[in-house]
Amino acid sequence: MIAMLSYEIAEKFTNETGIKSIALPSYDRLDAPVSSHADMLICKIDNKIFCYNDYYLNNKGIFLSLENKYEIVRVEKPCMKKYPEDIALNVLIVGKRLFCNEKHTANEIKEYAKENGYKIINVSQGYSACSTLVIDDYHTITADKGMYKVLLNEKIDTLLISNDKITLNGYNCGFVGGSGGILNKTAYFFGDITTLDDFDKIMSFLKDNNCNIFCISMTDVYDFGGIKFV
Repeated sequence: MIAMLSYEIAEKFTNETGIKSIALPSYDRLDAPVSSHADMLICKIDNKIFCYNDYYLNNKGIFLSLENKYEIVRVEKPCMKKYPEDIALNVLIVGKRLFCNEKHTANEIKEYAKENGYKIINVSQGYSACSTLVIDDYHTITADKGMYKVLLNEKIDTLLISNDKITLNGYNCGFVGGSGGILNKTAYFFGDITTLDDFDKIMSFLKDNNCNIFCISMTDVYDFGGIKFV
């Protein structure tokens, strides 16, 4: 597997985990602090990777390297810095469910989901992918109370925590979904999760779901926009 993640953390992630990474360059149509965040730049569903057309054109080398395994779908909807014009690709996928602010999600994603048996659940949280860490098809972690209720309603066992000590420069706090990613029953976090108020709850929840923890060596937990494993 290869990890697609922000250029700000890619090299460190690879050096410490041994997992090959693709460093995502900044995209000037996004707000600077999140301009290289995977959860803002791409949406991966099955063997499709959805991305903004001009981001693709500016970074062809990255996407061409994936075309032997994935179909790259360039969405028509343009990206702009101001919310909600920056959330076209910010979609949370849990099993065969797709959680998104449907009005502002790229049509290409919605069409693919409908044609391939995904249930689309409309949520008010535009940053649904950022907001929630997916452990597997049946378990997630979030600090968003609205997402928590929706996920429980969909019979997804979800741990509700606080985001307060997850850092994202320029914002009051970051999101747990942007603070790492899960691969082969290991939760990779950008920083030391023992610093979080809800560490014990997180640790217990992951352990109950047979998930190990690997913390990238940073003092605080930081939201770098999550990881897309391809």
